[in-house]
Amino acid sequence: MAKKILKNVSITVNAVDISNQVAEVAVETERDEVEVTGFQAANKEYLPGLGDATITLTVLVDYGASSIDATFWPLSTTETPFPVVIKPDSGAVGPANPTYTMQCLMYGYSPIAGAVGERAETEVTLRNAAQTGLVRAIA
Repeated sequence: MAKKILKNVSITVNAVDISNQVAEVAVETERDEVEVTGFQAANKEYLPGLGDATITLTVLVDYGASSIDATFWPLSTTETPFPVVIKPDSGAVGPANPTYTMQCLMYGYSPIAGAVGERAETEVTLRNAAQTGLVRAIA
């Protein structure tokens, strides 16, 4: 089984490549755990319910044109979903390098966060905003 060291992750938010300004990324999916236990059952029974997806980025804040703040500030103040595309490597999409795509909304943004002497970074949480949820593709 091949192991992967993340060195060249590709992250595009609303058609802006921010890969070199991201220190951490997490792409997560989950489903509600719905109890469906009936009478006379000896144990609880569960089925998967509705799904959800979240993309969390730790971004290195930059206030220049076409950078982090210029990208995220307008997205944090809109109600219009925007696309996010993430690949484990910036190379071509394939079985060993799938692409994860999702229409997202932001519900908060901290353009300034940090302590004296630390790098300027902030965590950005992008939530699913479409029925399709997170889509994984290998072609």
